[in-house]
Amino acid sequence: MAILNTKSQHSMAQEIQTLLLSHKHIHLRWLKAHVGYLGNECADQLAKEAITKGDPFLLPKPLSYLKAEIKSAVLSICQDNWDNGETGRSTHDIVPRVSNKPVGCNREEIMFVPGHGPFLSYLHRFNLRTHDNCSCGEKGDPMHYATKCRFTLSWHFQTPTVSLKLQWLENILSNNLSRTRLRFLMRFICDEDKLIVEDNN
Repeated sequence: MAILNTKSQHSMAQEIQTLLLSHKHIHLRWLKAHVGYLGNECADQLAKEAITKGDPFLLPKPLSYLKAEIKSAVLSICQDNWDNGETGRSTHDIVPRVSNKPVGCNREEIMFVPGHGPFLSYLHRFNLRTHDNCSCGEKGDPMHYATKCRFTLSWHFQTPTVSLKLQWLENILSNNLSRTRLRFLMRFICDEDKLIVEDNN
């Protein structure tokens, strides 16, 4: 490909191009490897010897290869940090693999899974509320609003056991109707915070 590229800047490719122009009876063709073509087998052997000797005239790796290697290395580092980090563990349980592709979650789901949103348990941690109890008396965390709170009864899900909480979350996120209900629940909590919070300090 380097030889056929008339814009190639590599000195070896340019030298071969000059030789081919002055020897018009020589043609380049693709041959299937390792099927007994004598010249091809010799060329393959010479290429292997050049690699083992560290021949300085080897063509550099293409940019696409380098990009793929860098991407792979970055994803590997990110995956290691994600697996061994101390924060975001609830999200890690749902999304264990690092990827450069979108997860496919909407804003409400992203707030609900780690509990980072309009929840009293979260706001109290940052002193944005004087307590973390819902006005119905129980701790105002995501599970409370999704399964117990009397103000969010219309959007309740069945309460999971502690050991099945992860499976429960995965089931909700894999079901379109459940995701819609979760979205409405989160919108209600955002819109009706005065109903759910006794003190707004």
